[in-house]
Amino acid sequence: MAVIVFALMLTAVGGFIFSSDAWGALHYGPLLALVCVGIWMLYWRPVVIVESTHFTIVNVARTWIIPFTRLEAVETKYALTVVTDAGKVTAWAAPAPGRHQTLSLSLADFRAVRRGKQVDNVRPGDAPNTESGSVAFVVRRRWQDAVEAQKSTPGEKPEVVTTQWHTASLVTVGVLLALAIAGIATA
Repeated sequence: MAVIVFALMLTAVGGFIFSSDAWGALHYGPLLALVCVGIWMLYWRPVVIVESTHFTIVNVARTWIIPFTRLEAVETKYALTVVTDAGKVTAWAAPAPGRHQTLSLSLADFRAVRRGKQVDNVRPGDAPNTESGSVAFVVRRRWQDAVEAQKSTPGEKPEVVTTQWHTASLVTVGVLLALAIAGIATA
């Protein structure tokens, strides 16, 4: 992904350099680079990775690694939101469906979510053919498997929810923002 961001920045600033406009590249290059990094951070970086014992939520500024044993609830009201004993985490990569997609849903879309004949508190975001619903479906299934596995091996020590800030990306955005403001102010 870093290669894509570098290619976008090189293309944006390269247009100024190719046209022999070094003044424009110096003043407006940081702004274009800031836009490229921002697009990458907002649209390409967020992801939810589900594994057998834990899942990872990568958002714009932080990454959470959440073991299934620490999970308390999975919600899909506005986006996939997981509740742990350490707090709530919302996944940017799994938004709930918008109004147009909600209107196109039918009862058949919720058959995989049902447990028996009863459906408790099912929202449009729970439908497995939506972004939030597909991830919620997999997380709930793996969570159920982890709870059953924990019952069979009760002596294990509990894992912790870990979080990591994306300091390099945040510092890059700060520096590019300062350079963009300075470049526009001196233009």
